[in-house]
Amino acid sequence: MADLKLEGAQLKKMVKLGKQQALTFAFCPGSKNDHTLLIDRRKGPEVLGKLARKEGTGKKVAFGTFEVKGNVMEMTCGRTVPQMAKTIKKYLKTQKTMVNVVILDAEGNTLESDVEDLPTDPTMEDTEAEAVVAEEQAGDTTDDQIEDSAPEEDAPAEAEEAPAVDAAALAARLKALQPAIAAAGGDAADKLKKVMAGAVSQIKSSAFDQADKTVTALEGAVEKLGQTVAPDTTPETAEEPPAAQPDFQALAARAKTLQQTIADIAEPAKGKLMTALSNAAQNIKERNHDVADSLLGKIENAVNKTLAATTETPAANGDAKKWETALARLQPAVDKVMTNKRGDLAAINRSFDFAKDQAADGNYESALKAAAKTAELLKQAATMETTAAAQEAADITPEGLVKLRVAWLETRMSMQKEIEGLKSAIDDATSGIEGMEEVSSKSKVLFDYVADIDTNLEQTLQQMVDAKDAESRDALKNDALQIVDTYKGVLDSEFFKAVDDNGFVKTNIRDSALNSLQQVSAALAA
Repeated sequence: MADLKLEGAQLKKMVKLGKQQALTFAFCPGSKNDHTLLIDRRKGPEVLGKLARKEGTGKKVAFGTFEVKGNVMEMTCGRTVPQMAKTIKKYLKTQKTMVNVVILDAEGNTLESDVEDLPTDPTMEDTEAEAVVAEEQAGDTTDDQIEDSAPEEDAPAEAEEAPAVDAAALAARLKALQPAIAAAGGDAADKLKKVMAGAVSQIKSSAFDQADKTVTALEGAVEKLGQTVAPDTTPETAEEPPAAQPDFQALAARAKTLQQTIADIAEPAKGKLMTALSNAAQNIKERNHDVADSLLGKIENAVNKTLAATTETPAANGDAKKWETALARLQPAVDKVMTNKRGDLAAINRSFDFAKDQAADGNYESALKAAAKTAELLKQAATMETTAAAQEAADITPEGLVKLRVAWLETRMSMQKEIEGLKSAIDDATSGIEGMEEVSSKSKVLFDYVADIDTNLEQTLQQMVDAKDAESRDALKNDALQIVDTYKGVLDSEFFKAVDDNGFVKTNIRDSALNSLQQVSAALAA
């Protein structure tokens, strides 16, 4: 992995190479400019994206290809992250690479840009010698040639010429096998065609040793089938390297199969899938192999999930009917308590909304559980002696404010304790693992996220308790409501939205804090 993450002079060198050819990239933003930018000439964007996610400290990742035109780095993305142009430009500047950044989608539409007049950087200009080297490294890649088959940048000239010879030889052997495999027929032919497709991919990625083994295995399998393989003595010219066209034919076949399958899916899923398929087809037409392959993979996954949802088991179908019955019963009851303001309205809303969201995603079992919780909250509301409005009015008294302050203080301390537990779990999980020695020191950043949930609210509530008159208390109430809104904004950040799904230890940081703030807000707004 270390050879892919680039910094300083190495990063600048690869960005500069983008003037000569399109390169694959992946970007994983981290905190405080601790970003991970990977650039490679052979790996597909999605593969590089997975590597960046493992290498980086953040949870989001962008990937695609880029080219440098003048002083503008045009990044065509299969996936993006927020404020990507600004973040990457700023990061490159810290690495002594001064370029403007434009973010494009797969159709070439501009999504973001950070462009300004930049001073000329002589080190970003190609000398005549560098241009020749870059051209030799990139190779004469026409549409019918294997993509990304150039040798490593620092390889000697003799090594640069070897892959082209190997590719041509392997191509000739594959071409000789095609008639025999086609003549085999049945399942045997299908299996051999898949193996042949694997050999094509290996040649494209310059894995010539692996490709040689695969082709050798194919030759042995064909021989066992009793087919005679006549070697093709026609010399392969430099203009006809193997296998780019078969790959695009395979992509087109996948797209056609998907089109036929999607045609039988009901709306609105059908429309969304067809739109995505049209995007993939355009990339096939433009010969953007890696982008098209990635898009088709995502569409296939989505189609499988959609088909699974529409071919539910009898039990799942039964849950769907139960949900329809529960929804018809709960909706008027929820509307009634909201009108009368009786019960824990915030909890009822959260539970009922969650149930409806789960049902919309086809998770009826989870929806029914949330519906049962909603019904229990409605039952409790019916037995309450006072309405929610009356309770909120009581909470604004000095005695009620003391209770609110204590409840919020306990919540805030619980947040701090859970963050400490999360840090400890992360440190334990990474302790003794090579390459993760710095995780313990870097995990301290977790405390920075909760630093904004400070003592201001509890102090303001205490001042309201101590206020001598209603006018002073009302002024402090407005201050407290503004603090609550600030805290809610902090809790809506990407960190807090993801923290309870951390994968190390079970936490309930965000929901517990939002629930407590909702109680304070409801009382103060009465």
